[in-house]
Amino acid sequence: MIKVILILLLSFNISLFSCASGWDYSDKSFVFLKQRELPFSNLDKNLNSPSVYNDINYKYKTTAKKINLKEWQAYLKKDLKENLDLDTIEQIVYKGKELSLIKNLNTKKYLQFVHNQEEYVTNYYYGKKQTKEKKKEELLINEAIKRINTNINPWLKLRYFYLSIRLAHYKKLNPLKIYKEYKYLLNTKQKTIVKDWIQGIYAGALIKNNNIEKGVYEFSKLFDKNKINWHLSYYNFHHIKTAKQWNNLINIPTTDFEKTKLITLRALNKNSNIIEELKNIYEIDKNSIWFDFLLYRALLDSQHFFDNQDFYVRNFPTQDFINYLQTIKKDDMYLVSLALGYFNLYTNNLKKAKNIASKLLTLRNNHEVQTFNYLVNLYQLKSIDTQVENDIYSQMIQLSSNTNECTKATNDYTFVILEKLYKKQDNKLKEFLSANINYLNNSSFSLQSLNEFNQFIKTKSKSKIDEYLKERYKEQSKIKKVKDKYLFDESLKRTKIKLLINNLQFEKARKIKSEYLNEIIKFNPFNVSIRGNNRSGKTQTYTIKEFLDKITQIKKILKNNPNSVMDNYLYANAIYNLSYFGNSNKITTEYRSVYSFRNKKLELQKVNNSIKYYEKALKYSKKDEFKAKITYMLAKSELALFDINFSEKSKYHYFNTKEISSYDLKRQWSYTKNKVYNNYINNNYGKYFDKLKDEYSNTKYYEEVLKECANLRVYQKSK
Repeated sequence: MIKVILILLLSFNISLFSCASGWDYSDKSFVFLKQRELPFSNLDKNLNSPSVYNDINYKYKTTAKKINLKEWQAYLKKDLKENLDLDTIEQIVYKGKELSLIKNLNTKKYLQFVHNQEEYVTNYYYGKKQTKEKKKEELLINEAIKRINTNINPWLKLRYFYLSIRLAHYKKLNPLKIYKEYKYLLNTKQKTIVKDWIQGIYAGALIKNNNIEKGVYEFSKLFDKNKINWHLSYYNFHHIKTAKQWNNLINIPTTDFEKTKLITLRALNKNSNIIEELKNIYEIDKNSIWFDFLLYRALLDSQHFFDNQDFYVRNFPTQDFINYLQTIKKDDMYLVSLALGYFNLYTNNLKKAKNIASKLLTLRNNHEVQTFNYLVNLYQLKSIDTQVENDIYSQMIQLSSNTNECTKATNDYTFVILEKLYKKQDNKLKEFLSANINYLNNSSFSLQSLNEFNQFIKTKSKSKIDEYLKERYKEQSKIKKVKDKYLFDESLKRTKIKLLINNLQFEKARKIKSEYLNEIIKFNPFNVSIRGNNRSGKTQTYTIKEFLDKITQIKKILKNNPNSVMDNYLYANAIYNLSYFGNSNKITTEYRSVYSFRNKKLELQKVNNSIKYYEKALKYSKKDEFKAKITYMLAKSELALFDINFSEKSKYHYFNTKEISSYDLKRQWSYTKNKVYNNYINNNYGKYFDKLKDEYSNTKYYEEVLKECANLRVYQKSK
């Protein structure tokens, strides 16, 4: 007795084009299964999603057009005694051009007929709107039927049959009568997509004639890897809406194969209970190919287990599948065993998974099984050393030598596991290299990791994994070896200069030979303004090299004359402007976010340094106007300190979905919210705002600040 799943049947009432909700795991990072041939096998997305349907339909039309053109190419070759290229045939068949090339009168008449009837079955034909003066559809249908009954090539007869039944179907002119009269034309042994098209039109005509169950059954005949329009089998199954219709439908087939196929089509709905449908199929035919088909799709869906993204919902009924599959006895247990192996791996039953892998290797030692066995071995690793690295490399390369769709996933996932092991053993460099194996984004580097990376490239490899990593990164980073020296390309030199500047190592930065030093800095790093970011609207002419020369010179002056007011002030300006809050922070980072910063320690170092040098400039300055300006910059630095200290650590995915930590500012989107400034005041910030008012309120600069600076006004109001 086949179980009817009521909730599924009710779901058929939902429109195909309703909005899809939730994740359909359509972009898995890792899939370790070999692709199958049956329709929908390798598509684990929500089939009711409009985007999925549109994608399938687009691919169908593209493929159908190519096959049709090739059929025409073979047919015309017999007619013209020459092999026309596909582009020319497309002009003839689809655009009605170059018809003068056609010598056979019957073929030319057919092509002319195609274009005469096309506007009645499509809204637009190559952008040309329907003409007002039309021939009656009945006349066109009669003309096609008349030509079928003439002594023309059977290949053309079948195509006239298709055009006539299609036009009759679209215009509700009794297509079933035409089908009944001319279906004998389908008996030809010649393979052609026209038969699939006619089958689809016939099934659709039955449904339009309110013979729902029969129509859906006829559509199910297209559910075959050898049919061009196999997708129609599922996308017309939604016509079955009630238990009564289902019972009528399942009683139409005369073979177990067709019955189990219908159950499978029902099971493709996203709301179906796959285990129950597997039970239904197993009850009819335990060795049905459709049992393996559904189980494979379930196994494919479960592979989201290997993804690292937190936003995936891990709701796959793994244990339910294990409990059920352990009861199955088929003649061919391969896929059942493979599924049980993966499901036990997911539940961390590594001993059971390993036993299954060993049995599978003796049963069917193919790439898919070898890959599963390799994954189990990876999961069993507790630590890593040179010998383990070499063993992993040997297995990984052996799997890679077999060209297979899951080879890249296997290689990539190897380094996901290695990254975790290196992290566990506090090997930060190899953890970093493993995490960025496919794309080494320069913004991922810290100065320490870049120096370690440089050293790693130069040092003799200790293991095969080391060699593999080196080759991958030499290729990615365009590192060349010249006279036993590894030379960085411009991008890495640029990154190192930025990192050195960010770490305030100016002397080292200016000594690197790079074109980046000739780039012009948009804003003057030594200038400040009342604006929060110190940007003036004018472009300055400092190059990075000139900036580094000047700041190095100022540092030397301060070493000999630590009380120089102007040099302390200019140095403080430069350090502040190199922070996240200044005008030249772009030259310190490879990728700058507008709402967060990456390194809290360095930001604190820069701002605290700016305060140190501003304090000294203020101490030895003589003029009140200048003191007011310095005090205001101290207030801005103090506000920046508050932002840094009270920032919140967050994580986001950037480049190849690698997780990167950053710090978001509480004040970023709430400059006028009193609670933020109350927090500022309650934590004893604001002494420089107070000092500015108490000691320099009589200066012109204070009046200008009061007029331009919202921070000062909100602070004073809050206090």
